[in-house]
Amino acid sequence: METATNLDLTEDIRSLIEPLVSKPEAIQIQRMDKPQDLNKKEQNYLILCEKEDLGKLIGRHGVISDSIRTLLNVSVKNMRKKVHLRFESFDEYNKK
Repeated sequence: METATNLDLTEDIRSLIEPLVSKPEAIQIQRMDKPQDLNKKEQNYLILCEKEDLGKLIGRHGVISDSIRTLLNVSVKNMRKKVHLRFESFDEYNKK
C-alpha cells in the first residue's frame, strides 16, 4: 500500500484472488480511475480473468465477490476510502 492519498491496492487484490482461481498467472488488475481522480475517496478496479475462473471469483449470488469487496473496504476504512471492483472475463472485455 502507498500513501493514504494515492493508495494502490492492486497487489492486495491479487493476493486475495490468486488462491481462488485455476490460472493465477492470467489475472490482470487495472485501476480504472482517471489521473485527476487519483486523490478522491473512491477507487475503481477492473479484474480480468479467464472465463472459467470468473464464476469462482463471483461465487453463487455474488458471495465471493462481496466478501472480497468487504475485506478491501475494511482495510481502507480508516483512510476514508471506498473500493469498487468489477469482474470480467477476457472474452467479455475484448468484445467491447
